[in-house]
Amino acid sequence: MMIADKDEKRQRITESWDRFTSSVCDLAAAEWDHSKSQLCQVFRIPKYIGDFSARKVGLAFIPPIFYLTIFNAFSFWQWVFDVKKTPWLHLPALEQRLIGFNPHEVISRYTCPLLDVIAAIPYLVHFLLVLLYPPYCFLKRRSLGSLEPAVRSLWCGGIVCSLSVLTQLFFPTAPPWFNESAVYDSNGELLYSAFNEAGFQRIDTLIRFPLFHEMYSKSPITYGSFPSLHVAFPTVILMNGSWISWKFGLFHVCLISWAALYSHHHYFIDVLAGFLLTFFTYQIYHRVWNPFRVKDIPSPYHNPNFKI
Repeated sequence: MMIADKDEKRQRITESWDRFTSSVCDLAAAEWDHSKSQLCQVFRIPKYIGDFSARKVGLAFIPPIFYLTIFNAFSFWQWVFDVKKTPWLHLPALEQRLIGFNPHEVISRYTCPLLDVIAAIPYLVHFLLVLLYPPYCFLKRRSLGSLEPAVRSLWCGGIVCSLSVLTQLFFPTAPPWFNESAVYDSNGELLYSAFNEAGFQRIDTLIRFPLFHEMYSKSPITYGSFPSLHVAFPTVILMNGSWISWKFGLFHVCLISWAALYSHHHYFIDVLAGFLLTFFTYQIYHRVWNPFRVKDIPSPYHNPNFKI
């Protein structure tokens, strides 16, 4: 009898606790909804941006923020995870085994100032593309039919960049310019290597200004040959919807792939990996999981008088 009374008492306490926690959760949710609406009014955050909720648009920024967090504090994360700082040097041997030769050596066999300038153009434009393409998709959202191209470029581009920088963190690989210039002592310690502007050093000499040297000397990543982000991001634009035409987008991918090999910044296997990483990221986005699928939801975007 006493055991039955204890069980009944324990059950009443459990039920009371469940009701209490449920009430607290409901109160917290109601308070958050109220506070959120007040914050939106104070900071003038719209409930909808285009045909997406502001929450969904915010979700698209998570991968780019994650990438920037790893990239800008690369040395810190190396220390946190205690990863090796010496690069893997066997990409050229792997490339030789797979295709029988090293394409960058063939492509760069003949150099001249005109080819140097042509190769430098997509590398210089590359830094602007990362900053300008998502805003371009946002500004053209009406002609593109949706805000999805903008959030898709942020989401997929951020995932591609994040996977690349994580690969470079845990599996650092030496680019061609390093493998071809590195000098070691008898104990295997590095004595000397060239500067990481590689073939673009000729451009700096031509214009008598250390443009590329200044750019690349400030990069937190030295051994980030595989995969090639220089190829990956133009491929993001090609697959997301090139701002001129798909032919121009394909030409841009081919041009920067050639420039990466010509300048000895990347091996062909790096270029291929950058393209395939982007391709499969977009396939997963379209075929497996798309968090930004446009649904039939009430949105002020469908009001012709609504403007953002």
